Amino acid sequence: MLWYKAWLDTRWRLLIIFAVIFFVLYQVRTHAGPHLTGAALLAQLQFMWMIIPLSMGGAGVRTEAPFRPIKGVQGSCYFTLSLPVSRVKLLCVRAGIGLIETGAIMAVSCAVATVVFPVIRDQIALPDGIMYLLTIFVCAFAGFGISTVLATFLDQQWQGIASMLLVLFGRSIVFGLDSPAKSPYDFFRVVGNASPLFTHSIPWTAMCVSAAIGAICMAAAAKIERV
Repeated sequence: MLWYKAWLDTRWRLLIIFAVIFFVLYQVRTHAGPHLTGAALLAQLQFMWMIIPLSMGGAGVRTEAPFRPIKGVQGSCYFTLSLPVSRVKLLCVRAGIGLIETGAIMAVSCAVATVVFPVIRDQIALPDGIMYLLTIFVCAFAGFGISTVLATFLDQQWQGIASMLLVLFGRSIVFGLDSPAKSPYDFFRVVGNASPLFTHSIPWTAMCVSAAIGAICMAAAAKIERV
């Protein structure tokens, strides 16, 4: 019941994100120059890789309104909260399906891009593609955790704004560091122009930092739900 309810509450959001990504791929295909490489093509999606976890991590223990911002509780949220389960378990289920959907969006998007753009198949080896998918998923965990913890005490409209501002603020701090120091920690860089598609290696530093931030945020979200 919990997993099915979480799916019902996030399916429209999932569809909207897919529509946006496919529109971006269509635009790239329409305006792509003859010298566009496969790695540079996938780098066009680096902003979407950061937006997806912020969107999918915001379910919290609430019931979403898919097409409009809401304030406070609405509709079947009372039914969700009345289920005979703890709020921490409810949060874990919502976070679990959010992570599954985040990974599915990334995997399907990369697969579609590979089918639509032959240059990706011609220029990117399968091991590099797997490393790239692993990198963008793990580096998304920090944003997912931030969005989830904010969703436990903010309304939907403020949660989205606050999570985006926090991620951009964190990147601005990293971006202000000297170039040699900022490279290993810049999530935008390692899912874009410094991804395994270019470096042919896994950015372990950025991935470990992202995983640590995400884990801390998820622990904080569970703590808030216990109060």
